[in-house]
Amino acid sequence: MCDTDDDCTIDHEYTDEIICPYCGSEFSDSDDIEPNDEILGLQYCEECEKGFYAFRSVTVDYSTEKATYGTCKHCGEKNVVVEDYHSSLGAYEGLCVPCGGKEKRRFRDEYMKRLETRVGQIRKDGERNA
Repeated sequence: MCDTDDDCTIDHEYTDEIICPYCGSEFSDSDDIEPNDEILGLQYCEECEKGFYAFRSVTVDYSTEKATYGTCKHCGEKNVVVEDYHSSLGAYEGLCVPCGGKEKRRFRDEYMKRLETRVGQIRKDGERNA
């Protein structure tokens, strides 16, 4: 711990964790992020009990990958972006974006119909047992 501001230098700017600018103590839970909380405000160090202001600088990284071009297996359009899709509702391979969107909607609609049918059966069973 430093007795005066001029006694030592503490690396406390642009660090991965919140660092007390007085004593150098590291806050272990400083990576918790909530929306719109870049300004953390006045913080108190548990070690030296001094107050300081903390700010969060959030950066965003992007990644890209090349799209796959080919012939849509549904409509036959050539040299278009084709995608594969796999989910618990269904799967397809090699469909263009418009055909893939239609297929995803069909998966969702079929699932909702099955769910509604099952809910109806449960209600009927409940009424019979009442």
